[in-house]
Amino acid sequence: MKNKITIIGIIIIFAIVGVIGYFAMTDLMQGVTLRKEVNTISKLDVTKDDIDMTIKTKGDYAVVEKTIKEYMNTYGTNCKQLKNILDDETIAKILTAENYKNDGKEFVASKEYIAKTKSEFNERINTLIEMSTEEKMMKAIEEKQLESSYVDLYKELMLGDEIKVDLQEIVQTLEEASKNINNILETQEKVIELLVNNKEKWNINNNNEIEFETQKLVDEYNNLINNL
Repeated sequence: MKNKITIIGIIIIFAIVGVIGYFAMTDLMQGVTLRKEVNTISKLDVTKDDIDMTIKTKGDYAVVEKTIKEYMNTYGTNCKQLKNILDDETIAKILTAENYKNDGKEFVASKEYIAKTKSEFNERINTLIEMSTEEKMMKAIEEKQLESSYVDLYKELMLGDEIKVDLQEIVQTLEEASKNINNILETQEKVIELLVNNKEKWNINNNNEIEFETQKLVDEYNNLINNL
């Protein structure tokens, strides 16, 4: 009888060890899969490529994966929208003789277009600046109320030492871009305002060049253009 009990005990122990081993291996594979997905995302060009939003892991790993993918997808969408704004040739043609003839001398369409572009640009770039901060990134996972080990894993994947350096550079680049682009748009607004306020004192000549009646206006116009 004792031998039977001993054998049953050994079987139970092996069964328990097997179950523990299974879950340990499953947990390990979930982590490997998650890291693979994040590594794939890191190689994408977020201004062009789309993220595979299919969730490949399970349980709390899936929550981490979903949070990362949704965050990076939103980030990528804002990058694409910002790129579209910066690639828009219309805004680059605002201060041309062709536009002066077509939309002058009240420049209703031009003023509306500059205001719209300025609003959309600042909304997109401010969102990207905020999303590039550690505080915003961590808030995304902290809202999920996971165990600390999963929060730490998220932080490791999203905010490793090298990534932190990259994010600092990204924020600096975005802030400089914001300053430069807003300067361009504000200067365009000032040029258009100058032309509207002095609409009787300028014309486009046969060489498609703008001509002013006074040197003062020439100087004001050139000073604004030089700011670009």
